Amino acid sequence: MQWTTPREVRSRPEVLASRQQQVLVGTLLGDGCLAKHGRFHRLFVKHQLAQRSLAEFKRDVFSNFVTMRLHEFDQQLRERRYPCVQFVTRTAPVFSEWHKRFYSGRRKVVPPDIADLLTPLAMAVWFMDDGGADYAGLDLQTHNFEFGETELLVVALAERFAIRATTRANKGRRIIYIPSSQVGSLRSVIKPYILPELRYKLVPRRERTP
Repeated sequence: MQWTTPREVRSRPEVLASRQQQVLVGTLLGDGCLAKHGRFHRLFVKHQLAQRSLAEFKRDVFSNFVTMRLHEFDQQLRERRYPCVQFVTRTAPVFSEWHKRFYSGRRKVVPPDIADLLTPLAMAVWFMDDGGADYAGLDLQTHNFEFGETELLVVALAERFAIRATTRANKGRRIIYIPSSQVGSLRSVIKPYILPELRYKLVPRRERTP
């Protein structure tokens, strides 16, 4: 039997497991970012403190890349303070590879093959990050993406999940709107993966009890 030495194990390039890849895709479509630190990139995850369970979930998913505990702090925007929680992974070449797919220079973009990457789990993570309830439907806040990229996401929703979404103007940008007729289809795709604390996001405001 030929034994693998510790040095050989350390020299192997790290890869992301399938679940990690899916969560990363949803996170990058949402609030997460990849930033260079030294030679390679690392993943930054930050959420409002009210969404601590989502930060804990992501930290657990990437536990083999994380050494720091969740860090709580107040972020000040203008004259208001917002309680937040965050963690950062260590740098790794695999994150640099994903940076090439999701970034153009320093700007985060939607990759052309997003329809191939958008699994139910990735979709659920994206929705937990940027989804919310409208009066009759649901929406996804896509302010950081250009109009063509938002349209590409709409096409991906139709191709992967047969969900007919549209875009609408919001704060000078375009966001994705899931009309009431499509809410049930979206729920059937992502509800099994939505954290209990965030399932309220799947309920349009007109369906909520007083």
